[in-house]
Amino acid sequence: MKHYYALTVIGKDKPGIVSSVAKVLYEWDFNIEDSSSTLLRDQFSMILIVSTEKEVGLIDLKKAFAKARKDLQLSISVRKIEVLDEQKQQARHYMISIYGSDKKGIVYKTTKALSDLDINIVDLKTRVSGAKKDIYIMILEVEVPPKVNIGKVNEILDEIAKEMGVDFSIRPVESYNI
Repeated sequence: MKHYYALTVIGKDKPGIVSSVAKVLYEWDFNIEDSSSTLLRDQFSMILIVSTEKEVGLIDLKKAFAKARKDLQLSISVRKIEVLDEQKQQARHYMISIYGSDKKGIVYKTTKALSDLDINIVDLKTRVSGAKKDIYIMILEVEVPPKVNIGKVNEILDEIAKEMGVDFSIRPVESYNI
C-alpha cells in the first residue's frame, strides 16, 4: 500500500534547493509523483506529492530535512494525505486569461465566481507587468464539471470584466498531458 505525503518548500531563490529536497526523498525511498515549482519575486516555492511503500512518521520525515532547512534557510512543511482519488470525475479543462489595469479585487471576484459555479482552480498565476507596473495579468487553469454550461461561465466572466475594466478570454485545453 502506498503512503502519500504533501511537501511545501519556500525560501530565497538559490541553486541547490531542488537537489537538496530530492536528495532527502531519494535517500528515504520516496517517489515524486507530482510537483510544481515557481519563482515569486526572489522566493522559490515548490509543492510536491510524494509516495512511499512504507509508512513514515511525520516527525522523522521533518527531521530528515533539517540540514536542507538550515543550510538553505528554507521553510519546509510535510503532511500525510489520504489515498489519492484516481476515479475523479472527468471535468473539462479550460484556460482563462484576464488582462487589464491592476485593480483591487480582480483575483477575489474571479475566483469567487468560479467557486460559486463549483469550478475547481488547478493552476493560478498572476503578474504585474508593463513599464509602469500597471498591467495585471492573471492566468487560471480550471476544471469545469460536466453539469456547468460554459456559456454561463462566459456570461459571469463578462460581467466581472465589465465591472473591473479588464479583458478576458477562455479556451478549452486540448490535452492535459505534461
